Amino acid sequence: RVEPVRGYMRAMIKTMQTQATIPHMGLSDEYAVDASVQLREALKPSATAAGVSFSHMPIIIKAVSLALTDYPLINARLSPDLSSVVYSSSHNIGIAIETSRGLVVPNIKHVESLSLLDIAREVDRLVELARSEKLGTPDLSGGTFTISNIGAIGGSFASPILMPNESVIVALGAIAKLPRYDSSGALVPRLMMPVSYSADHRLLQGSVLARFSNRVKELLGDPRLMMMCMR
Repeated sequence: RVEPVRGYMRAMIKTMQTQATIPHMGLSDEYAVDASVQLREALKPSATAAGVSFSHMPIIIKAVSLALTDYPLINARLSPDLSSVVYSSSHNIGIAIETSRGLVVPNIKHVESLSLLDIAREVDRLVELARSEKLGTPDLSGGTFTISNIGAIGGSFASPILMPNESVIVALGAIAKLPRYDSSGALVPRLMMPVSYSADHRLLQGSVLARFSNRVKELLGDPRLMMMCMR
């Protein structure tokens, strides 16, 4: 059978066709997220009482935003004529959402000024609008960084494609309990989350991306550190 390409799928096909011309650089790692998972479990009852779903994603989104403050080049992009670097002062973090009509990537505006509860509310709102096909242009434009949670479906590592006017995207794999050695050499169970970054290699060197990733890893490994940086 033959089906016409419409809606979100049509838009995504056009986007991926254009973005495929950009030289992508990849970086993969795994983060120990025991502490951030525990934090999510501790905060979930309060969020539920406020009528908000609270997954692990708001904590990850906030950690990314705090790391973007430390590495603003990750939140920048090249100008269309490649003559300058355009820095964005706002962290508009996109989340890839699967719908019956294809993949769509709305973004949460000004994450740098939002609380974890604010971010969770925005995630709820965008998911609901996406699945009812009611997302508008403001929610779909202006993104500066994208997170794709492939782990919600299954899988560990991926090779994500950049979104327009962005320089970095990260795909999150499924969190799994795995044996790892601690600092004393003892084998202990840890909750590990695989991550796969893609970046615009015209703008970013691998060392910058690696340092940014290490900062996100540090914040998720000990989310108490996030409190020192939040406004």
